[in-house]
Amino acid sequence: MNTRLKIWYLFSIVLAFIHVSVTTAQTLAVNAGPDNTLCPGGNVILGGSPVAAGGLPPYTYSWAPAAGLSSTSVANPIATPSLFTTYTLTVTDDTGAVQTDMVDVTLSQLFYVGAGQPTDFCKDQSGTIGSPVNATVQGINFSWAPAGDLNDPALPQPTAEPVLTTTYTLTSTIAGCPPKTDSVKVTVIQPPPIYAGEDITIKEGERATLHAEGGYNYAWSGGGGLTYANTADPDAEPDITAIYILYGTDITNRCFAYDTVVVSVIPSDDVVFYNTFTPNGDGNNDTWFIGNILKYPNNRLDIYNRNGKLVYKANGYTNNWDGKTYLGEQLPAATYFYIMDLRDGAGTFHGTVSIVK
Repeated sequence: MNTRLKIWYLFSIVLAFIHVSVTTAQTLAVNAGPDNTLCPGGNVILGGSPVAAGGLPPYTYSWAPAAGLSSTSVANPIATPSLFTTYTLTVTDDTGAVQTDMVDVTLSQLFYVGAGQPTDFCKDQSGTIGSPVNATVQGINFSWAPAGDLNDPALPQPTAEPVLTTTYTLTSTIAGCPPKTDSVKVTVIQPPPIYAGEDITIKEGERATLHAEGGYNYAWSGGGGLTYANTADPDAEPDITAIYILYGTDITNRCFAYDTVVVSVIPSDDVVFYNTFTPNGDGNNDTWFIGNILKYPNNRLDIYNRNGKLVYKANGYTNNWDGKTYLGEQLPAATYFYIMDLRDGAGTFHGTVSIVK
């Protein structure tokens, strides 16, 4: 081998040795960056500075998963995930060497808190506002406004008792993130315009029909002698002056109001005959009522059908005829004729009464 060839051979061996040494000393290293916490409305930049070192540039980058990334193939993508995510970075250098690293992106607790869903309350009632999650998180400060109708504006879920429809704004703060604001509308449902009618005056033994207005469902109470108490137009048969209370709801059957009416009773011994009753077993108007009949315990009552046949009789009638004959047979719906002798010189009365079914 001539001298030139020997020198070139030795020089090639030295260059190869140097190349192997340098490559071996500079192993490919990857840095996906520090773990991050994402704030609402913000973003984080992944990857270190630099992301890759050693090996043989140029490098190719591959981030996974792709969800929430501005790019999966750049060194430092912007990440805005919607949930806790561990991103894996894979770097390949020009020789085909591969290295990986991982980084966690955690969502701030602020993501989970909020003012809650819109709701409605009846006037003069109260309710809780704020997301149920508010009470489970740690390290967050809450501030609600306006504060006037709240039991404590610093609570995660305060109790609100607004007089008028109100939008409440919640400002939530935690270290390391800007404040988060959210709002919720609370609609105040005004009570129904319940009206129990004008006061009424009747004679003892008479029946007064009450009249309700302004509501959807009704319930009457108080006084005495009420029939059809859960309707708009019940009958009242008080023995003495009485106050009746009307409760009425709105169409949602959630909010209510009340009103009162006075039925004044003038003492009287007059017998009052009513011309219909409904013996259907519903507990209302099931028997034939004669006002003040109990003041005449020696009375005699005879009931005839249209053919003149006696179908019912009683000595000492006590408002207990249920539409059956004195033998217990059910009578049909029809008009019947009565003769009432009060005895003791108090007088005799006759007229008609109808059974309605």
